[in-house]
Amino acid sequence: MKYYTFVLVLLQVLVSCNDVDEEYADFEISFEQPINFPTPTYDFEDNPITTDGFVLGRKLFYDNRLSLDNGINCSECHNQSHAFTHHGHDLSEGVHPGVFGTRNSQPIQNMAFMNDFTWDGAKDKLWDQPLIPITEEVEMNETMENVVAKLQEDSEYQQLFSTVFKLEDAINSVNLLKALSQFMGVMVSSNSRYDKYVRGEEGGVFTDLEKEGLALFQQKCATCHSGELFTNQEFINNGIGENTSLPDETGRARISSSNPFATVEELKASDDYYKFRVPSLRNVKNTYPYMHDGRLVLLSKVLDFYDDDTYPLMTKMNNLDSRLIQTNEDGTETLGISMTEDEKVAILAFLETLTDDEFINDERFANPN
Repeated sequence: MKYYTFVLVLLQVLVSCNDVDEEYADFEISFEQPINFPTPTYDFEDNPITTDGFVLGRKLFYDNRLSLDNGINCSECHNQSHAFTHHGHDLSEGVHPGVFGTRNSQPIQNMAFMNDFTWDGAKDKLWDQPLIPITEEVEMNETMENVVAKLQEDSEYQQLFSTVFKLEDAINSVNLLKALSQFMGVMVSSNSRYDKYVRGEEGGVFTDLEKEGLALFQQKCATCHSGELFTNQEFINNGIGENTSLPDETGRARISSSNPFATVEELKASDDYYKFRVPSLRNVKNTYPYMHDGRLVLLSKVLDFYDDDTYPLMTKMNNLDSRLIQTNEDGTETLGISMTEDEKVAILAFLETLTDDEFINDERFANPN
């Protein structure tokens, strides 16, 4: 396995802004390949992570100037206390009060290991992903041209961009996105109790119930929520069914269609209709509500949904993932994954071990202001 180690030491960086010095706190930040993780997909060659790049990306992440009328910043929908999701919101509210998007905010963690980004895989490069929330009308609703113009007026940003990208006039849309990518690239969550358990480290002790839950999870859930990222990164139709309040939602079909002007009715014929990326389950206890539209608030209700034999909630579309269809001896079909109530209790106990408090409370990722 290829091994990457980046140690970024922030040393009393003093940046002059309108003759006022801003002092960044002393701390050390590292990007290390966790021994139980896959090889990163992050392009370190094209966009190497540096100390200054991290500082710049973090500053941009918490800067309201990335949005229309300087109304909100990225943390509005990605709160650190909940693994950088929009706590308490099924659909995130953007810069316009009372105007909501169509999907639940996904956590920002372990992005350096992902193949695609967003629920439908609209972007396959981390540095390109922030373009969506910045320009989307129901999110930050700004143009890259306006954001760049605002930042170019700031002497502190002029200094930071020049330092990171080794150019005198370095503030442009590509460099802005790359700086955000450097910040997100080092946000690795790999120190949950589960991680310490599998690595044999101090603090990695499981109860008998959690061990039972792990065994059941591997048997019943790990086909899709596989590996140390707890996602196979596939796009599947999991039977959640159409949300009638979001009639334009088509899942990955809109992305994979060769016709950018295809209607919803036309996209319904696609095999990618209502397929969404299998989410990672890391920090899952903190990232509620669940599903692409946040329709399930409790993690226990997610297990009830998949236990369709007991709770008939699953919708069988033509492209429902075959792993969720069981053929009985009499030829009839049962949807979902059979689980007893005791098995659900054990699985829920295991899922709590995926909470990484060190990541969630890491001050290095917090608002520096």
